[in-house]
Amino acid sequence: MNHGHVGKTNNRGHNNSHRCKSTSIVLSHNKQIAAMNLTILYGSATGNAEHIAKDLGESINEKKISSCAFTSATVLELDQFKRKKLFESWSSPPEDAKYTKHALVVVCSTTGNGDAPENAGRFVRFVKRKPPTTLSDAPMEHVAYSVLALGDTNYDKFCESGQLIDKKLKEWGGTRAMPVACADEATGLEATVEPWVEEVLGKLEATCAASAGGGGEEKKDDTVDATTLPEQLDQKLVVTEETASASVQLSSPAPAVTQEIAKESTTSLYVLYGSATGNAEHIAKDVAATYELYLKNPSFIGYFPSVVCCELNDYKKKCLSQWETEPPCNTKHGVIIVCSTTGNADAPENSDRFVRWLKRKTTDSTQPFKHCAYAVLALGDTNYDVFCATGKVIDKRLKELGGTRCCPVALADEATGLEETVDPWTGSVIQKLAAECNGSTRIQGSVAPPAVAAPVAVAAPPKTIVKETSSSSSSEEKKMEFDETVPAVMQSSSVGVATIRNLLSLLPKDAIPAVDNKSLPSMVSSLSSCELVNDEELQGRERENSVADNMTVSSGSSGFHYTLNKPYESTVLSARYLTKTNVECAKKASELVLDSNTSDEKVVEAKNLYNNHFPLVFGDDIECNKNGKRVIEMTLSLPDDFTLEYQPGDSVGLIVPNTPEATIFILSMLEKNHGVLPSQKISVDSNHPITVEEAIRTTIDLCSPMKKKRLFMLSQFAADPEEALALRLLSSNEKGNDLFQRYVEDQNRTVIDILKEFPSCQQLITLEGLLGCLPAIPPRYYSVCSSPLADRQAENGSYHLKVAFSVVDFLTPSVSEDLNSGKRVGGLATRYLECICSPFLNNPSGSFKVPTVQIFPKPTHEFRLPTNMSTPLILIGPGTGIAPFIGFLSHRQAQISSLESFEAAETASEGTWRGGYELDPEELHISKGDSTGLNLALDYVRKQKTGEIDLYFGCRYSDHDYLYEDELEAFKSTGILSNLYTAFSREHGKEKMYVQNIMQDKPECKQRLTEMILNKDASVYVCGDGNAMGKDVQEAIVNVLADKLESKQSALAYLDQMKTSGRFVLDIWS
Repeated sequence: MNHGHVGKTNNRGHNNSHRCKSTSIVLSHNKQIAAMNLTILYGSATGNAEHIAKDLGESINEKKISSCAFTSATVLELDQFKRKKLFESWSSPPEDAKYTKHALVVVCSTTGNGDAPENAGRFVRFVKRKPPTTLSDAPMEHVAYSVLALGDTNYDKFCESGQLIDKKLKEWGGTRAMPVACADEATGLEATVEPWVEEVLGKLEATCAASAGGGGEEKKDDTVDATTLPEQLDQKLVVTEETASASVQLSSPAPAVTQEIAKESTTSLYVLYGSATGNAEHIAKDVAATYELYLKNPSFIGYFPSVVCCELNDYKKKCLSQWETEPPCNTKHGVIIVCSTTGNADAPENSDRFVRWLKRKTTDSTQPFKHCAYAVLALGDTNYDVFCATGKVIDKRLKELGGTRCCPVALADEATGLEETVDPWTGSVIQKLAAECNGSTRIQGSVAPPAVAAPVAVAAPPKTIVKETSSSSSSEEKKMEFDETVPAVMQSSSVGVATIRNLLSLLPKDAIPAVDNKSLPSMVSSLSSCELVNDEELQGRERENSVADNMTVSSGSSGFHYTLNKPYESTVLSARYLTKTNVECAKKASELVLDSNTSDEKVVEAKNLYNNHFPLVFGDDIECNKNGKRVIEMTLSLPDDFTLEYQPGDSVGLIVPNTPEATIFILSMLEKNHGVLPSQKISVDSNHPITVEEAIRTTIDLCSPMKKKRLFMLSQFAADPEEALALRLLSSNEKGNDLFQRYVEDQNRTVIDILKEFPSCQQLITLEGLLGCLPAIPPRYYSVCSSPLADRQAENGSYHLKVAFSVVDFLTPSVSEDLNSGKRVGGLATRYLECICSPFLNNPSGSFKVPTVQIFPKPTHEFRLPTNMSTPLILIGPGTGIAPFIGFLSHRQAQISSLESFEAAETASEGTWRGGYELDPEELHISKGDSTGLNLALDYVRKQKTGEIDLYFGCRYSDHDYLYEDELEAFKSTGILSNLYTAFSREHGKEKMYVQNIMQDKPECKQRLTEMILNKDASVYVCGDGNAMGKDVQEAIVNVLADKLESKQSALAYLDQMKTSGRFVLDIWS
């Protein structure tokens, strides 16, 4: 629920902050086009959108913008569209043949629950429907448009109205001149509005005149181009015999300019990242690695001569001195920043020093970015209110500190999928940045050259060479080659092609549709080099590594910090089912995994035992819900020197290998088709040599659903033409979206599935091709459900922590009309952990080989118990969201026990009580009445020092997945929990109930919530799956508070205040 505006006091006070600057608009062409009118429509609640629209129109009408083809502007409210008959006027092309489209700008805010402003409601309702019969099926086909959306990320539906209008105008046939710009009131509208205003007119001019003089719009070519590909850095890469040696030339001749454009930067391209879970780091390194691959190709000319990629906190050591140096010829240094936001709008740990430096007032005077052009990609999650806060702050401060913004900050949402924003951004950012850095965008009327000079047939990254030095391997070099050429269509018998043809309802004579190269993602290699190492080289490297190892800190050294790259080898001490799950299967599986020589085959057999014992049947929801819902609590050892510490609320990262099935399949494929043996040693990206088996088992992700860019890379290895066409179609951004959703995402298809269903890829894909195609295995994070005070030592005396996880085990939906065509999917980490924990789940007797897992801590700075124990708490944790709250309650119980021990000792020192026994009344120097009074006073003090705690828990069945039922009842009986409220959504014969339902529908809960939040200043913690739960809980709390605060707006404002003060904290995962 966002508003996209400031308070009413600012309605008229900030006109100038959004006023269109009287600067020259840089055209993307230099051909003079005819004078034309620009229609500007606005929807405004408090005046901001109206002011921006009218200021832009005034700048045009009063000729404040030079070199602008728009000689007039008509500014209207959106709801005036019918009276002015706008759609009728757009039903045909403009009369002047010099341009082909009418120009439209829409500026719209969002108010209330994602609603359009009052003066835009009719327009929004109109475009949400199908075009009326009085108009054509594509009423906007003769219109080029751009939308500026205003919103506030403190509300859930950020820029909802503007984004909806942008989407519908496109669906009605409009031509989008530039992506919708989303301006955020929370961080300042200017950060987005100003660059948008500077860019929008030029973009619209170029789009309206794109086909002028060329006989109408350029026809989009949907055929496969076997020789020439798009000529920009963000287009596809090809390596063929012809393109490898192609001569380099500009893609189009640039017009003469009065100022020389620098051909190459004197400094590197700087790519920095701030990452909490690895996403931002992976994206940044992908950008850097891709550009480095270009640079290695002698046929490639790039503006930046090299790349520096590092954490944001390394800015002083690796970047700052260069940034502060003025480059020659009016050029700028290029800076790309990719940063996520963690917790309560905080910067990730590896970027916090950089952000603090940016925010310091003393930094303003130095203007450290005055010689830099920059682009920022912000990652966030709209399940949290403060969306992409860190990236936005960085973008804003870089501008204030003298930087030149080459494009608006891009906001990628983890909740809906990062790729939607990340892929187009990574595909174009270097081109835009280079154009800004070399001065081409600042030269009046010039055509900005591409970031790289592209060859006629684009030269691709260098062929990745595996140097065969092992005596058992061939001396011939093996090369990873990408070939865009698709041979003539021929019928394929592969399962994958058959399924794709079936989903497309193709007849036997029909060919799989070809896709335009422009709709395909850019290819990104995950490695720079892969080298087979012979025995002599291996011995030399091992000697070097042994010296280095002797100089490093051992895992038992004091002060050692465990990380993803240096994890702790933890022993599994115990495990138990938290669900009412039959342990008979665990008993049988134990016999397989207890063996000290446990093999991959035995682990696979154990998994099959679980599959057979817990069948999932299509159409049987109860059986699927119970058999597929197994939750395990696992106890893990910690180092005894306290070098891995944690607090309740923290998470722990687990590193797991690929499944035995996937590992065996790939090793067999490589040996059969390429003669690569599992025992051969390789060095990947110049790291320590490891065996091929280790590389396949532990480094590349074989078990996650495939992404489009990875599918496209696989299509390069398809020997079968129809398989290549099918994979290209799945990879495309337009024709393949629905197909990709149904075939890949809905079915959780992995690279193993693709290789099996498109078998011709197996013939050509090499070890180095596979390592370059796939990303690293991401760690899995689980909330800690123990307390370092209450659970310090296990029964054997070792220090430990506990985690709880739900075993991922489900059926995918049917891929076609065949009701049984889905498949069973198991989680990589959780199914593996269930297998190795089998002996504990069965409560075995006797000794056995204890399994180990690699772990590292992931602390939180927000999801913590209040330091003041008197603060009342409301804990809301459905499903495994209960896990951190068990840690909270255990910790609070331990704190109270410590407090009581302290008070007892204090009282004993006063002669009233001695620990271990009571004094005889005659020995007391006080009366019985005084003694009773002291006891009552002590009870009162104790109650005042510990706040009340209410807990809301929800699950499906009270008799199956009521997690920690005994523990919760015990906490309640001892007074640690004041109230325990439960909701069950699948109870037989009863209405579905979720925690948000009982919160607002049950009178007792409503009264208690109001009392705790409004009268006792309770802190609220919400944890669990982010699929609508987090937002539903917030909506329920707002509805409850609205009854007391007189309006929903007041309740929303109160909730926002709670979030700002740290009284409302979320831990949501998607």
